[in-house]
Order: sequence, then structure tokens, then C-alpha cells
Amino acid sequence: MSPIWDLPTPHTDAAVPSRAVAALLNVALSPSSADALLQAVQTVVPVDYLSLVRLCSNQPELVEGSASRPQERSVVAHCFGIYRRHYYRRDAILPLAHQLTGRPGREGVALHCRADQLPDAGWRADIYERERLTDRFTLMHAPAPGQVQVIHLYRDERQGCFMPQEVECLLGLAPLLRQAHAAGWRTGVAAQLGREHRLTEGERRLQRLAPSLSPRERAVCARIALGFSADGIAADLDVAPSTVITLRKRAYQKLAEAGLPAQRFGLARLLG
Repeated sequence: MSPIWDLPTPHTDAAVPSRAVAALLNVALSPSSADALLQAVQTVVPVDYLSLVRLCSNQPELVEGSASRPQERSVVAHCFGIYRRHYYRRDAILPLAHQLTGRPGREGVALHCRADQLPDAGWRADIYERERLTDRFTLMHAPAPGQVQVIHLYRDERQGCFMPQEVECLLGLAPLLRQAHAAGWRTGVAAQLGREHRLTEGERRLQRLAPSLSPRERAVCARIALGFSADGIAADLDVAPSTVITLRKRAYQKLAEAGLPAQRFGLARLLG
């Protein structure tokens, strides 16, 4: 059984490195909370991947991902897509989320799970074995009523499993990590509202200018205009990256036929 901890106070007497504190203080100001949080964690314990997930009505949504090797950032979005489509209902974080929302005073919980402890062989094969992941350390907290936020930290075979002393270090860092993430979340809520408004307006403008675009093609183009990558669009729309590429190709063809910009920067100017 995977160990679970409540997090009302730090679980270790070891001092948190000043460089970790400095990195955590910058989370709310960083354009990427995931990158800033990963940088802070790595000052204490090596981590290969970090994902930020929110749970809404038991549905997980990927907020952002980061990787210690930037060229592998797409691993987070790709694995989350598989997890969301097939396996999240088996995840132990769902009952923990219910406990958090039922106990507002609870500061947070942490969970450490090795690949061989997963309850589904398909989950292990499709994600952990495919990407050579060894285990996951998870921190969950509820910065507002009904809002459960999740930080997942992953290691792969290059680093090996989290050792007991490393788990203790993560538990010691967890209260500060939770506070930094909550501050970043509050900043991100405002940014999210602004982003959603821009997406809605972008899709409406495309509907007027290029009525031949399908709703999915408009959604993809509006996100391209805001600088989303194909993997980011895939995670946001809960589709495969290959589907995004197909939709983008079709949309660009229709835009070109209508005499409209058919590339990222042109769309940004058109919908800006």
C-alpha cells in the first residue's frame, strides 16, 4: 500500500536550502509555475518531471507540466492524455480529494507510489514502463473550497526511485511548496480568466471571418494565436496531439482559401 501523510507542519528538522526558498518565492511571478516549482524541488531532490493538475468534479485537468530536460516536456502532456482517457478512476488521489474537500482545515496530503504499486497493469505498461518511470510523489491541497490542486513529481530510471531520505526531504519542503503553489494558483486564476476571455473572443472572430471552420478547428486556431504548442492544445482540449496537427492542417487550408493568415504569427495579429 502506498504511504500517505497529512501535512499540517514540516515533517523534518532539516533546514530548507535558501536557494529553494528563493525559487519558491518566485513561483507566483513566474510565467510558468511548473518550471519554477520544479526548479525549487530540484535544489533539494532530483526530479525528472513535474505536473500540475486540478480536480474538478473528480475530473483531472492538466494545468501545466515541466521536465528537467526541456526537450522531453511533451512527455507530461502525452502521459496525462493516456491517464485521463483510461486510468484516472483507479488513482488513489480521488478518495484523498474527497477527504480534503470534506475537511477544509486540512493543510494537505502527500502520497508516494512506486510503479509496482499501481493497481492496473495497463496503467503501468502504457505510462510508467513506456516512459521508464519508476515512481511518483504527490502533494495535494485545497487552496479554496471545492478546488483541489495536485503536484505530481516523477522519477525515471535515470534517477531511480525516490529513496526514503529523499521522501523525507520532500515532506520537509511540502508545506512551503504548497504555499508557493497556492500563491501561484491565485495569480493563475486571474490569468486564466483573461485567457478564457481571449479564447472566446478569438473563436467568435474566427466564426465571423471564416465560417467554414469547424468548432474544433476554431478552438485550435484560437489557441495557436495565444502561443499554445500542439501538446498544450491537446491537453487543453483533451485530444491526442496527432488530432491537433490534423485539425491545424485543415484549418490552415480553409484560412488560406479565405485569404486569411494561415500561420501562428498571422493568427496572433488577426485575433490580437
